[in-house]
Formats: sequence, C-alpha cells, structure tokens
Amino acid sequence: MKDLGSIYRATKLKDVDSAALVFAIMHEVDTDRVDQAHLRNALELATAAHLSQKRIGRTAYPVDPYIVHPLRNVLRLIMLGCSDTDVLAATALHDTVEDRPREIVSILDESRLSDESNQQAALDLVTEHFNVETSRLVAAVTNPPTDAVLSKAEKNAAYAAHVADVIKDPKVFLVKFADFVDNAGSVKYLEDEAKRTKLAAKYAPVVAVFASALHANRDGLELPPQGLHCIGTRLNKLTESLTCLGPN
Repeated sequence: MKDLGSIYRATKLKDVDSAALVFAIMHEVDTDRVDQAHLRNALELATAAHLSQKRIGRTAYPVDPYIVHPLRNVLRLIMLGCSDTDVLAATALHDTVEDRPREIVSILDESRLSDESNQQAALDLVTEHFNVETSRLVAAVTNPPTDAVLSKAEKNAAYAAHVADVIKDPKVFLVKFADFVDNAGSVKYLEDEAKRTKLAAKYAPVVAVFASALHANRDGLELPPQGLHCIGTRLNKLTESLTCLGPN
C-alpha cells in the first residue's frame, strides 16, 4: 500500500480539497510537539463556523468552500516546520472572530448571543475553550474596522500599517504570513481583471513589510533553516507576480 501522506505531499496546495487538507495536516503534524486534541478542536470549530461560507477561487474552481483557506494555511505552516500548537490553532481560527463571530458564539454558548457584533464574546469563548494564547493570536490578526470615508489608497495604507504593527510578534508573524501568502498568492487566479488589479495594489506594498519583519524575527520564529528559506523565496515570488498584475 502506498504511503497516503506522500500522495498529499506530491499535490500542489491549490489543488487539495478540504477533506484531503485535513488528512494531510494529520499526516504532517509533529505529533510529539503539537497538542493534537487542541489543534483538532480548532480545525473542527473553524470548519463548523465557516460551513455555509464560500470563497472566490481560481478560474478552474470559481467558488470554493471557505474552509480550504484556513486549512491550507495550517498545512503550509506545518510544512515550513511550525510545531507551535497555539500558532496552528489560531491559524485555523484566524478569520472566525472577524467574519463569523455570531457562528462562534452560537456554537460555543448560544446564551451569549447579542444583537451587537459578538466579536468580544467570540474571543472570550475562544479563550475559555482553548487558552489565552490562542485567543490572543486570533485577536491580533483580526483586522480592525476601516473608516468608510477613506479612499482606497488610504485603506490600503491603513492595512499595511496594521500588518507591520502586529507582525512584530513572531507568532503573529507566522499566522499572518500564512494568511497573506494564501490571499495574495490567489490574486493571479481571479477571473475578474479589475479585482486582480485592485488586490495587487493592496498586497504588493505589504510584501516588503513581511520581508523586513522576517529579518527582524528570524530567531523568534523557531523554524528550521529550510522553513525560513522557503518564506523568503515565497515573498520574492509574490513580489514578481503582484508587480506583473498591478497597474501599468
């Protein structure tokens, strides 16, 4: 019988569906260093919270279940050599408080639902059901609300400034890097040319922000040399692809 892990390993991340991503994560995770129950609970909660949500995909797959995004991010970090349980759990949950707080509260403690944003209640419940550190990382990568009166350029600048601030923390860097790479790396596959151009303009300046933070955080990331090298290589490739997609 073939080693099933090798089959997932030989498949490009963009071509792995949500079910295969879960099994790939289980094959690749460092079982000696990662709390598997903690991670599995985070994966399952994220899956349930994002269950009805879709994500604009590539030309060949115009719509994906949203959960493929956080699952890919988790697997990507594991492949880089990350074995920090809280980082991996927060990566699985990274969009839940921002995008699906009502679902999180409804799942974990429906009695706390309110007519407000539910974000704080969702964070409190993540703390209670996981721990303070996982919740802290999720909070750090939850984008703050943007003033509606800002121009697109001003919103992009605010986004870049927010990223630069939060990724000073090595653990937050890892969660945000995985998210950024998946988002920015997907831009070239979008069918809508106007959207490709708009997102390229948003993400292109942020690549340098990550490159600078990578240099500052190298020792704190606790990744093997190959993982650090892969991050640098990926950022270089993103610079090339986003530059090509940007306005002429």
